[in-house]
Amino acid sequence: MNRRGTWAAIALGFLVGAAAGLVLWQLAGGRFILNREGSVPTVESAPESTAVAVGGAPDSSAVVRTAGSESPIVLATRKVAPAVVSISVVQQQGVQDPNMLLMERMGLIPHRNYYRNVQSMGSGVIISDDGLVITNDHVVEGAVRIVVTLSDGRRLDAQLLEEVPRYDLAVLQVSGSGLPAAHLASEKDLQIGEWVIAIGSPFGYLLADTQPTVTVGVISALNRDIKRSEGERAYLGMIQTDAAINPGNSGGPLVNTRGDVVGINTFIFSESGGSVGIGFAVPASRVLRVVDEVRRFGHYREANPGFTLRLLTPALARYLGLDNPVGAVVMDVENGSPAWNSGLRPGDILRTMNDDPVDNLSRLYRLFYNAKVGDHLPFTAEREGKAWSGEIVLSE
Repeated sequence: MNRRGTWAAIALGFLVGAAAGLVLWQLAGGRFILNREGSVPTVESAPESTAVAVGGAPDSSAVVRTAGSESPIVLATRKVAPAVVSISVVQQQGVQDPNMLLMERMGLIPHRNYYRNVQSMGSGVIISDDGLVITNDHVVEGAVRIVVTLSDGRRLDAQLLEEVPRYDLAVLQVSGSGLPAAHLASEKDLQIGEWVIAIGSPFGYLLADTQPTVTVGVISALNRDIKRSEGERAYLGMIQTDAAINPGNSGGPLVNTRGDVVGINTFIFSESGGSVGIGFAVPASRVLRVVDEVRRFGHYREANPGFTLRLLTPALARYLGLDNPVGAVVMDVENGSPAWNSGLRPGDILRTMNDDPVDNLSRLYRLFYNAKVGDHLPFTAEREGKAWSGEIVLSE
């Protein structure tokens, strides 16, 4: 072999040795971390528990998040899940026996009401260490017994403190030691597209343990008003989410990634009965108002103006001889109600309420739906062609 061939062999051996040394170094102390896009690996040789700053001292702010680190969703779930409970309810339902009904109509026996006990399930969340539990009113409506099951397996009898059908909310009281509690926070900072977590007990005891079920989605919309039929509950200003909410989830919390309860899961739109990604939750600000009233007064004080209205139409305005068709006719006023005390009487034409024109009864209904005892609502009205103004002070 000539001299040139000898030097080439030496250079090749050096390159092979360097490559082998790099591989051994990787196996011994180095590690690969994918970048944010997950495309090109970069090498870091510092130990996993620390990152090395310029002076050689550990810098906790420079720790690189590894694939095994816990996400905000995991941390928020761990924070709230222990406070989520399963609610077992024994309800009384009215039943009719055709044989008894026939005998009653024939006058053979006196009329009697017949009932049967029916068991149903729902979810709830403990919001204070003294045992206040929030759930939906429709979960506990007509209950003769309520049992709350914690995620650690404890079963506690619950007392129904208050039902608020207007908001489909109920407040329960349980007694126990070391009760976990979740934190209620106003939903005012929620944004459409923000991640949220629905936690509850779908399908109740069909599952073999008492741990709640977690589903994840985003805020799909805010301040949703749901159209209702006559006699049904109104659902106004609701939070819409695509986090799966299934039978038994009603009354469970909707949680943001900081671990705050921002809503109470209430119902879904579905043709099949299962989740199709359209669920609704009562905002936490409404829950906070109810809880504050129950703590201060022992019950929720519902504000009602005490009158009924009929929206003006061009035809009705012409019939009444009115030039301005924007407003509503006061049809009835309850004696002694806030509306009566304000001076309103049947036949008055209500033109504005709370500085807004009365051109939409849905908007007016929403105003009173969200109002609370003590609110002052200024208005303008007409009586026999003369304009005047007043103020409704809402009372219980």
